[in-house]
Amino acid sequence: MRNKPWLLRSWIGLLMVIFIFHFAITAFYLTPDNGMKTKWWDPLQRYMDPLFSQNWKLFAPNPVSQNKDLWVKVRWVTQDGTTKEGEWKNITRPLFKKKQGERLSSEGRVIRYLHAGMRYYESKDETEQKKGEWMLRRAASTAIASHDPDKKVRGIKVRIVTNTFPELKKRHQPDDAGPLHFNDTKWLDFTPTPSPAAKEWF
Repeated sequence: MRNKPWLLRSWIGLLMVIFIFHFAITAFYLTPDNGMKTKWWDPLQRYMDPLFSQNWKLFAPNPVSQNKDLWVKVRWVTQDGTTKEGEWKNITRPLFKKKQGERLSSEGRVIRYLHAGMRYYESKDETEQKKGEWMLRRAASTAIASHDPDKKVRGIKVRIVTNTFPELKKRHQPDDAGPLHFNDTKWLDFTPTPSPAAKEWF
């Protein structure tokens, strides 16, 4: 019995250390570019992206000018051995709708993961492109497997859809009236991982 207060204090102390460390790293990550930040950028980025990445867009004077969605197409084999291709399916819209209704849901973390994958894939750096392709392939495969587990999927193709909002002079138009830009991957291997959240992606 005498050890319980000590154990509780130890747990509280450990949690405090973890929180202080996390917020210190986050504050360092959000500081303006400087020599120290440049020196430690690689481990900083590995810690923050994609789950804890943040930016100053909330305080920026320029409004968001575009929106990105992730679409997936499936190639599968039917019972008679015929290979077919499905239609494009949007796997991000359902997540956004669920997050709007439940602000504390886990979908927010999934959305950040997807956006990080899209950002990496569209990077000019080849290493980041490969990382982005891996992230998108993993997420899209998981969504497809959860939605239709009995389908014999042979490959998937991922499309990043960028909706550029109408110009200021056309601000009376809805956001989806702007042009759409497509960036497709090649056909990718189907590599799902277990994820309860993926059942809500369609």
